[in-house]
Amino acid sequence: MEQISRLLLILQPSPATVTDVEAILQEFQALTDSEKDVRRLTTAEAVFPLVFSDDASLRADSTFPKRNNTVWSLNCQLSPGVIVVPRTSQDVGKALALCQALGIKFSIRGGGHLQNPGFTSNDGGVVISMKNFNGVTVSEDRSTANIGAGLTWSQVYRDLDAHGLGVTGGRVPEGKYGLSCNGIVEYEAVLADSTIVKANATENKDLFWALRGGGANFGIVTNFTMSTLPSEVWAEVRVFAPSQEDELLDAMMRFHEANEKDPNASLIFNAVPGATLLVLVYAESVDERPAVFDAFENIDAIAKMLPGNKYTIFQIMSALESSIATEPKKYTSPPSTLEGSHSGWLSDTLFLTSHDMRTMSSLPDLEVYRAANKCRYQQEELIKHIPGLKITFVIQPISSNAIKATNSGIGSPLGVSEQHQQWFLLMTEWSNHEDEAAVRDAARKIVDVAETTAKKNGTFLTFKYSNYSSRDQDPHSSYGAENLERLRKVASKVDPKGIFQSLQNGGWLVSQVGSKS
Repeated sequence: MEQISRLLLILQPSPATVTDVEAILQEFQALTDSEKDVRRLTTAEAVFPLVFSDDASLRADSTFPKRNNTVWSLNCQLSPGVIVVPRTSQDVGKALALCQALGIKFSIRGGGHLQNPGFTSNDGGVVISMKNFNGVTVSEDRSTANIGAGLTWSQVYRDLDAHGLGVTGGRVPEGKYGLSCNGIVEYEAVLADSTIVKANATENKDLFWALRGGGANFGIVTNFTMSTLPSEVWAEVRVFAPSQEDELLDAMMRFHEANEKDPNASLIFNAVPGATLLVLVYAESVDERPAVFDAFENIDAIAKMLPGNKYTIFQIMSALESSIATEPKKYTSPPSTLEGSHSGWLSDTLFLTSHDMRTMSSLPDLEVYRAANKCRYQQEELIKHIPGLKITFVIQPISSNAIKATNSGIGSPLGVSEQHQQWFLLMTEWSNHEDEAAVRDAARKIVDVAETTAKKNGTFLTFKYSNYSSRDQDPHSSYGAENLERLRKVASKVDPKGIFQSLQNGGWLVSQVGSKS
């Protein structure tokens, strides 16, 4: 009874439902362990609507399909028993408390843009959707912005654009500001015991450090406070023919060298069947093309998505949405910003498909780039019959300045060496579930070639960026033994019962490091 009384204090059900909630919880508590195993889901289906009303959806509810469809990748669309959409951090605490009381699996879903099945959903459990945490509030002095955890970066940039501001988020801009986590000055998180805490450089410092790359091991983040920066930067986005790839890869090596002398620059090399997209971003509002990008100046593009000029971060991301898709959208024609002739690669309709990502990192290495790219063409040819197949080959240079900025101050758990490097991403896309194994196998072979070549050349780096990692890649194992042990200690401190390790359905959990295969 004492346990239920404490639970009711957290749940605070309405006077109209408190008796029913208490009776359901008492009945469940009285069951044997084997009986609880059978009744967990039916009990959750009975009690969540009483506590959350219309903010909880069951499979039979009319609101369920729309709430369940908020994923980017079709293979991540599973079949949970309950989807709850909290409105406040206190509501998040209620959902966590109920999941613990029932011993039922739960998943946390932010913007829904992860590619690994089971990380943001589950079968027969509870999904805690952060969709209602969708506000962006700029501080009075404009130095920080409070950002809800249910937003996508494109939504954040859109809201900040009205204020002439941006933040370090998504893939650009990076450069002198460091990685996205470096721009966060405070987290608000709900811990396993339903308490709401702030974590920053002076309060809950260990938790603040751990959240800067440690994943969903410590609590549910509801809001971020980030340092703002001027939104206007210089950018250029051009499209190149496949025949120009060797020339572009040669130029990449010259850019790597120039980037070490100019930390304002960042770049994404994004190759898909039929074309290569080159995204150049300079984190200053300058009038002329910066010299750091001179390596690409004399390579003729077949189309321009953005001519070299000043743009806001939101304008850049809006132009890229059709080609670097991070959510299901439909296009029947190229974006209006596209200039010049093109091969038609942007005019294909985009729709909800399955995805996988796979990653590796190395020092700048032209042989790695060429070997992986050659293997990409070989694997594409072998599986070209697969409906909806698309293999995206991405090289993202990371300057030593960016890593140094990330490691400054309180530091980062990522364990990234302070060297100029590249984070390689291979993203695959396909239509039918039965083709998943073949596509993932092809992706594995391409990345394996990149790793093997880098190891032979002495340029291989062990770090794996978790947001780019496939489900078997175990990125936390690349953070280093000391950082991993510290992450485990923080997780034990804030979650002594191990709720996030035992009941959370998936994610990069510190209790599972070393178990991937």
